[in-house]
Amino acid sequence: MPVEIEDLGAADHALALERMRALHHEVHRGDCAGRVLFVEHPPVYTAGRATQPHDRPPGDVPIVDVERGGRITFHGPGQLVVYPIVRLPHRDVRDWLRRLEAFGVQIAAAFGLCAEASVDGTGVFVAGRKFASIGVHVKHWINLHGISLNVAMDLQPFHRVRPCGLSPDVMTDLSRAAGRAISMDSARAAARGAVSVLLDPAHPL
Repeated sequence: MPVEIEDLGAADHALALERMRALHHEVHRGDCAGRVLFVEHPPVYTAGRATQPHDRPPGDVPIVDVERGGRITFHGPGQLVVYPIVRLPHRDVRDWLRRLEAFGVQIAAAFGLCAEASVDGTGVFVAGRKFASIGVHVKHWINLHGISLNVAMDLQPFHRVRPCGLSPDVMTDLSRAAGRAISMDSARAAARGAVSVLLDPAHPL
């Protein structure tokens, strides 16, 4: 059973979370090899396990507590979120984080950008600014959550929090980094082209 990409289009975080958890059960039972979900969320903050009470912003944008690692961050229009609900290629969480980083680096390269991974497995940067955030939860060696790729976003909502514990000034998107507009369709195509980094155990990192 090959792993397929399932594009949810624009979808609420609650729908994507329900789909993630259902897929996780299917993979665990052996009914499915998994899916790599693509989705673009309406505005929402997600709070990982390390989120502190003072991290939570006031206001009317929803905040959802999730089981991934890390702290609070923002998801919204113009961001491609990739949730690989798959068995890890190796039983090694650090290897998995490196794969997610390499996935982000390869997507940036598709737009002529030289990107580099963070030192702690939580993001991907171009010229010192962060365009991709990583947060996962691994259960039974099957992944939940994944990587969010800022493509062409309003970055202002990041300024209401310290995204992943960082200064909001560090955040950018692929369009700003490239100095030209990058469409969500182009980002989806680049992500499809890079997905083997996540799934192939022999893929060099």
